[in-house]
Parts: sequence; structure tokens; C-alpha cells
Amino acid sequence: MTPPVILVARREYLAYVTAWGFWLSLITAPLLFAAMLFAPVLLVRAEPPRALAIVAERAEDAALVAAAFEADARAAARAEIKLYLDAAAPESASAVLTAFDAAPDAQAAIAAARALSPRQARAAFPSPSPRYFVVPAPAPAIEGVKPYLSGARALAGGQALFGALNIRRDASGIPLIEYWSVNLQHDEPTEIARRALRLAMQREALAAQGIAAAEADRLEQFQPNVAQYDPRHSAGAGGEVTMRQRAPFYAAIGLALVLWTVVFSVANMLLSGVIEEKSNKILDTLLTSVTPLEMLMGKLMGVAAVSATLFLFWGAIGAGLASLASDSLGASLIGQIAAAFADPRLMLAFAVGFITGYLMFGAIFLALGSLCDSIQEAQTLLGPVTILLMLPMLLIGPAIDNPNSPIIAAASWFPLFTPFLMLMRAPAGLSWGEIAGQGALMLASVAVLLLLAARVFRAGVVNQISLASLFRRKRRG
Repeated sequence: MTPPVILVARREYLAYVTAWGFWLSLITAPLLFAAMLFAPVLLVRAEPPRALAIVAERAEDAALVAAAFEADARAAARAEIKLYLDAAAPESASAVLTAFDAAPDAQAAIAAARALSPRQARAAFPSPSPRYFVVPAPAPAIEGVKPYLSGARALAGGQALFGALNIRRDASGIPLIEYWSVNLQHDEPTEIARRALRLAMQREALAAQGIAAAEADRLEQFQPNVAQYDPRHSAGAGGEVTMRQRAPFYAAIGLALVLWTVVFSVANMLLSGVIEEKSNKILDTLLTSVTPLEMLMGKLMGVAAVSATLFLFWGAIGAGLASLASDSLGASLIGQIAAAFADPRLMLAFAVGFITGYLMFGAIFLALGSLCDSIQEAQTLLGPVTILLMLPMLLIGPAIDNPNSPIIAAASWFPLFTPFLMLMRAPAGLSWGEIAGQGALMLASVAVLLLLAARVFRAGVVNQISLASLFRRKRRG
């Protein structure tokens, strides 16, 4: 004979999976996730370089700033290529970057690096383009450039002018940089020009002391080589920290957000479902055959099975896409983060966090739903409950900065925070013993909470006690 809990769970599961909205969510959610993940990258890459004009009283100031934009584009291209090589061909990275540095300009440097990279790394080799390119000023003064900036006129060839730098000198020779653009929130060109002219001012000051400009440039190039190492590995034996080592932290952030979203969504489903069944007197009929605890557990198991179906379907799609795109994405930033999702410690933390977090918050929502007579009444409770759910997310930022800090480590043992902080601490070396201990604590907390929720559920459904009736009794008293 099938246990009543299983019968209730099967009823809940079939009620959701036979609805057309379930299949719509099943299909559209991966598409929306892919759009949010890839759209920003594709949009940035699809945007052409932005045209900038430089209007300067001194020709040497204009030349310095234009050279700074060229150097900035070259440095960005080098960083992107280095990130790729660190993952795709770390043994060849040094030689390829040496060839990049020896090339005369950015485009030649990219071509030289691609030609020297190993054959297996050329398929997805980056082709970075500059964010800005400097064009001749369409007018000798900024007043004549304004129509091009507003869009009233276009440059030769139809190119729109994104911004203009107007560089003047005051009576004491101090540069004044004015940035003109209709994009009011964008000031990156100002910072590039500021760094270039700051160097020029240093050269002038050193020249006044009898130091040649070439020597000033040589001194400016002095900087230490910086590397970060993981003390759990020895230097030179894979211990240097690269994006491959940082990828699990990005994966943990993504899983924590997914966990919060899923737990909140399915708990809300439970809340709405129990209110509907209570108002339609369906629960009264069901409770003639099952106990309130069996009903509570059955509903939790049924909706959990719905979530498991979603995860299995989405996981199969993700695994298939990752397998097909492994050659092209495996060494990229997205590919490395995708690979980090397979980390067993991270997956175990996610599984424990989802099961216990779902049961904990699901029981709370079911208990609250049993005390409400309508959806409108339940919505008044969603505000405080949402704040309760938001509390763990407030610690995500500090956990990113230092996942092993005493405060984060202590908070991860508080059942309300455990599912999320366990995920954030997993890439930082959370031991298997801690995962087991926190999981056991969560299971014990869930067991106690289920018993309490069952009593509230009985009071709300069997005894027909509601928040409104309690409030009326209090007022009469």
C-alpha cells in the first residue's frame, strides 16, 4: 500500500507538471538565463569602437593623449590574451606575450601573438578591438565640434562622434581637461587623458631639474612584477592564482543567487497552493485521510520533485551545451566558470543547501499559508518574510571579500544563513567535516521546524484559525 505522504506528493507533482505554464517555464528559463549571461558580452563585442576627437591648444598635448589611448587599447588586448593563454596554453604564454610586446602597434601585436600561439589554442584566440579610436577634430575649436557631438552632423563616412576632449593650459601651464559628450554617465576618456597629462607634467618637472625626458620615461616604467599564490600549493607547482582558481568563487555566487531564487519561488508556490486549497475546502477533504504532518511533508516532497525535474532538465541542457562548446569555450572566462560548477565540494554544498533550505523556508510558507484566508491576506505577510529571506543575501558581499572571516564562519552555522554561506565558503577550502556538520545542524533544525509547522498547519486548517480571527479575538479581549 502506498504511504499517504507519497500519494500527497504525487498529487502535488502532477498538479504542477501537467500545467502548460510548467512547460513554458521549463523551456523559457534556460533561454532567458543564456540571454542574461551572453547578451552583455555579445553587445560589448558588437559595439564598434567609439570615435573621439582631441582639441588642444598644444599639439604635443594632443599627441600625448592620442598615444595614451593607443597604449590603453594595447594593454587591454594584452590582458585579454594573457587571460586566455593562462587557461588554454599556459606553457606558451610567456613566449607569446614576448612576441606581443615586441610588435610596433596593437593590431600587429595581436597578429604576432596569434601566429606564435599553439595550434590548438588558435580556434578561440581572442580578437580584441579598442574601445576608442582617435579621429582628427572636425573643427579647430570645441564650439565647432559640438554639432558633431549632438548628432546634428556626422564625421566623414557617416561615423558618429562619441566624445571630444578639449585640452587647455592655464596661465601657470597646468592642463585643464574638458570632456564633451552626450553620454553623461561616461567619463573613462577623461581618466585616460588625465594619466597621460600627469606624466607630461612629471616630465616637465624633472626637466626643470636637468633630467632628460627619456630618463623620466624610463623611471615611469619602474614597477614590480606581482603574482598571487595559494599557500595550499607550492610556488612553481601550480600554486599561482589565475582565473582558473578564481572561477569557483564566481560559480558559487551564481549558485547562491540561483538557490535563493528557487527557494523563494517554490516556497511562494506552496503558499499560494495551500491558500487556494483551503479556500476551496479541498484540504478539509484530504485531511480526512492523512494527518497534517503527512500533508505538510507530502506537499513539500511534491514541489521538491517539481524543482528536481527543472534542475535535471536544465542540467542536461547545460551539460550538453558545455560538451559541444568545450573546444571553443573551455579556455575562456565563461568556459572556466562553467567547468567550476562541476566541483564536487560546490555541488555537495548546493545539494545540502537546496534540500535543507527548501524544507525550512517551505515549511514556514506552508504554515503561514494555513493561517490565511485569501491571497490578499497572504500578501501582507510576504513583506516581512521576504525581508527574512533577504537577510542571508546581505552577507554575500562580505563572504566574497573574506569567506573565512570569523563573522562569516560563525554565521554559516546559523540555520537561516547556512544554505547560502556554505556555498560561498566551499571554494575557499571548506572542509568535508564542516559541510557534514552544517548539513546535520540544518537537518535537525528542519526536523524541529517541520513539527512546529505541522502544529500551526493543523491549527490553521483543522481548527480554522486564521490571522484575521486571532486579530479579532485580541481586539475583543
